[in-house]
Amino acid sequence: MAQELNNEEGSTLIPPQKAPGEPRSSMISASFNFINSIIGSGIIGLPYALNQAGLPFGLLLLVVVGFITDYTIILLIKGGNLSGTNSYQSLVHSTFGFPGFLILSGLQFLYPFIAMISYNITTGDTLTKVFQRIPGVGPDHILAERHIVILLSTLAFTLPLSLYRNIEKLGKVSFLSMVLTFTILIIVIIRAATFGPQILCMPPQQLSHLWFSGAAHAS
Repeated sequence: MAQELNNEEGSTLIPPQKAPGEPRSSMISASFNFINSIIGSGIIGLPYALNQAGLPFGLLLLVVVGFITDYTIILLIKGGNLSGTNSYQSLVHSTFGFPGFLILSGLQFLYPFIAMISYNITTGDTLTKVFQRIPGVGPDHILAERHIVILLSTLAFTLPLSLYRNIEKLGKVSFLSMVLTFTILIIVIIRAATFGPQILCMPPQQLSHLWFSGAAHAS
């Protein structure tokens, strides 16, 4: 039974009943997928944004964006109930017609496509340096070629996960991704605290070499 969500008037935003034969993911799987989509796309650009805005103003903007996101999600749920729709595509189609549906379909394709390009670039730039810390893997090794690494990661992880027709099956993968993300965050905090005095005095090239050397020894 779906968990009920009440607004400020006390009325139910998400109706508890489920239409016969209608596929619906569990609340836990939907939460993991939703949180993972936010963390996965934001964790790459968030440090740069905080660096440009400054820590106090950046944290303030982060809180404001969080409130705006929460409010817009509630508006989507209310709009879905008022229009009798149960998906984002159906809500846009009932509100803006078929042209709006086509625009939404194009945007929903472009957003993950561009995000996947950024993920592949990040994978190719980081994993090649990590692999080079493995004994016997030099700059001329196949694992040091960023195009090969991107191709292997796409075939091994990205493509199989993209073939699911039901997003509910990605709940466990999203949970694992969240655990690994927080693990990396803890490692970065520990490394930053350990090399705190040296970080401010090191050039970027030396800092990068020190980081990957420590990561290789830790593994």
